Amino acid sequence: MNRIGIYLRISDDRDGNQTATQRQEEDCRRYAAGKDWEVADVFEDVDLSAYKRGVKRPEFERMLAAIRHKEIDGVLAWKVDRLTRRQRDLVRLDEECEDAKGFIATVVEGIDTRNPTGRFVAELLVSQARMESENSSIRVKRAHEEQAKKGSPSVGGKRPFGYTNRREIIPEEAELIREATDRVLVGEGIRGVAYDWERRGIKTPNGRLWQQGWLSRLLCAAVISGQREVTGQLYPGKWPAIITPETSDRLRALLAPKPRPVARHRDPRKLLLGGGLARCGRCGGALVSSSRQDGQRRYVCAKQPGSPKCGGVVRLALPVEEVVTQALFLALDSVDLTNYMKISGTVSAVDGLLDLIREDEQVLEQLSRDHYLDRVIGRAEFFAARDAIQTRLEATRSQLAQRSGKEILPQVVGARREVQRRWEGATFEWKRAVLTAIIDHINIMPVGKGGHVFRPESIELVWKF
Repeated sequence: MNRIGIYLRISDDRDGNQTATQRQEEDCRRYAAGKDWEVADVFEDVDLSAYKRGVKRPEFERMLAAIRHKEIDGVLAWKVDRLTRRQRDLVRLDEECEDAKGFIATVVEGIDTRNPTGRFVAELLVSQARMESENSSIRVKRAHEEQAKKGSPSVGGKRPFGYTNRREIIPEEAELIREATDRVLVGEGIRGVAYDWERRGIKTPNGRLWQQGWLSRLLCAAVISGQREVTGQLYPGKWPAIITPETSDRLRALLAPKPRPVARHRDPRKLLLGGGLARCGRCGGALVSSSRQDGQRRYVCAKQPGSPKCGGVVRLALPVEEVVTQALFLALDSVDLTNYMKISGTVSAVDGLLDLIREDEQVLEQLSRDHYLDRVIGRAEFFAARDAIQTRLEATRSQLAQRSGKEILPQVVGARREVQRRWEGATFEWKRAVLTAIIDHINIMPVGKGGHVFRPESIELVWKF
């Protein structure tokens, strides 16, 4: 007697009350009884697509393992599209069955892969199911686009933070969004804002504490600027905006995902002057984080002995940071930064950078269409052009981040006492925004003999003004 595993699946179960898999199981058990097969196990994946890339189906994977370990002799599904809508998954399943001398069967189509015709029909039906999924996806996208052009909001799902389900503004949440927007645009990191919201107990519409990625997606969402986004295209909506579309453009450009470099050293965020702000006075290399055996933080030159450069500067972090912050306070209170600030010029420069970013993003989108859809350019030409444009985009975004950070100056120039009062309890990102707004870098010079004694004169600040 063949021992079979019944596989059940439904793609969409929003309220948790579906009965489709129950009906599938009843039909499968009836079919198995007619074949005199023993039902050894049942595998059920609910609310999971068999078409979308990246979707992991736990029970499908468990079923493959059961075949591999010969816990079952075959797989029975109601229809082949319940098993999969992608050829790749059918091949995986078929290979596991072939290695274990198992088989695949379905109720509706009467497939049995133990014969060549059954295998051929299964492959044909999977291809057809994939085509139907693709066509359905196109229809859904077209419907969304049509609704967006009319200014209608998207329906279904959880309400967006800042709005009710009817797209009426919730004042308290809207004010939090504007606060976070202002903080990010003057140079404070999204991570620091998320930590601050966590400390204040601010929660998502799902009742969970905010995480960095969620907050970033919220500030980049078209809905808070009174717009709806469909396949990268923005359409004006008929609901009130919390922030302006222009502000939304700036947020998107600043918070766009960036390539993550391979980390060679410890997290520079542990040091206020890390990330290249503090440099070795001998070789100019960035100082990185290190700790003594007693746990005290240090700035150390990243270069190793024997390299063309020195690698010989080591300083305890706290004394260095104290000298730098005191110098910062004096500069904010006593140095004339009027000419350096030029806030109006900064705004126009920011707008120009945003235009460049938008142009390059449009070029990338067209380039993708030319390669993947219209097939008018080849693979080598596509990747060569794409890499060049992405490199240019990263450089422009870096300039934008530097320009935006400068906007924190009106809040702190001439306000030494207020900055000193706030400094101790301020977030790491806010402190960094203030420092990097007017300090280009800090040279920590070697002191020769008696280097274990801290000498404030070995700290050289290079200002931007």
